[in-house]
Amino acid sequence: MTRKREKNKGLTNSRIYIKNNRYYFFSANYTISPIDGKSKQWHSLCLVSDGELNARLAAQRVINHNTQADEEGNFPIHFKNYAAYIFTKRAKEAPKDPPRLLMYETANKNLKGMFKTIETAFSQFNIADLLPVDIASFIDQWEGKRTAQVYQSRLSDFFKWACRKGYRAENPCREISVAKPKKRSRYITDDEFNQVKEALLMGLNGLPTRSGKMVSCYVDLCYLLYQRTTEIRLLRWNQISPNGILFTPTKTEKSSGAKVLVPMSPAIQDALDRALQAYPERDIKSEYVIHTHDLKPYTTAGIGSAWQRATERAGISNATLRDLRAKAMTDAKRDGYTLQQISIGGAHADEKMTNGYIKLRETPVSEVVMKLPEVGQKFEMPPSAKQEVSAKSPQSKGSES
Repeated sequence: MTRKREKNKGLTNSRIYIKNNRYYFFSANYTISPIDGKSKQWHSLCLVSDGELNARLAAQRVINHNTQADEEGNFPIHFKNYAAYIFTKRAKEAPKDPPRLLMYETANKNLKGMFKTIETAFSQFNIADLLPVDIASFIDQWEGKRTAQVYQSRLSDFFKWACRKGYRAENPCREISVAKPKKRSRYITDDEFNQVKEALLMGLNGLPTRSGKMVSCYVDLCYLLYQRTTEIRLLRWNQISPNGILFTPTKTEKSSGAKVLVPMSPAIQDALDRALQAYPERDIKSEYVIHTHDLKPYTTAGIGSAWQRATERAGISNATLRDLRAKAMTDAKRDGYTLQQISIGGAHADEKMTNGYIKLRETPVSEVVMKLPEVGQKFEMPPSAKQEVSAKSPQSKGSES
């Protein structure tokens, strides 16, 4: 006969506890869940009704997931601990705004994939034995691409963490240089800009597109406000006042904390008015300026797809939404605005960043104007040249003989 448990606080010889009719495994340090990949201390195992055996088996799976196998080096276990540290830190910074939270979760998913690639690549290594050449061999798979820089940056951050923990004395990534990818220099001309806007309004079937008017407003605002495309896509009506539009870019929120108020202009007001009327059949309006027919903000992929289809219909290649911001800044300089004015308006941390946007897209104009030599003057051979030619001629040689 089984003795009835008097205290239901936890299972013996384990860190398994009962909460809300479920078994939970408690880890002293943050560990990665093998189920959802999240970093946590409390891991849900199973219902109490499933029994202690199932709870213990589930807890062991958590432990195994965070423990190195015998044939592995110790890199994977250290990297798992680093990953737990990173995701715990990121969880505290998660945005509350649903659209930005969706972006955050997508970034987390991509980061987990990257971490898995790194962990697999160095699974046979001990952390103290890794050499710069080993790191270089891994990164060189993406030579010349932005991905190489991303992997080097992540590995460098891991080794900084490892040095701080005392697992290594130095960071091997410091000895590696990664070729920077070619910077983008695409400039969208005025004609191309207008052609894409026309293509947004009409589909290949010759009928008006459902979202064309709204996405056209988005394109106009990307140019007129010259902020990052995400800031325009998630622009809310409560950011807008008669004085202008207030932006607090999320990319610089935790670094420079740059804010900018873009003054209202007739062109901006017209784009906002057109956005309000983009779906006349809808009586209810969205809290977002740019939104789908269902009043929700566009996703990055959704609005990017609409732009891509429009460029294809317009017969324009290699033009992205991000090029709109570079076009706006380049055109602003052309129109006489100073680099400082453009940098402040674009919420850039410094003018060098703004200048980088513009310089690659400007076409230098030479101030040197050449003229062809004048015609009409008869060429006269200098006397010294005549003597030299005479000395080399066959006749002069014959007379000498």
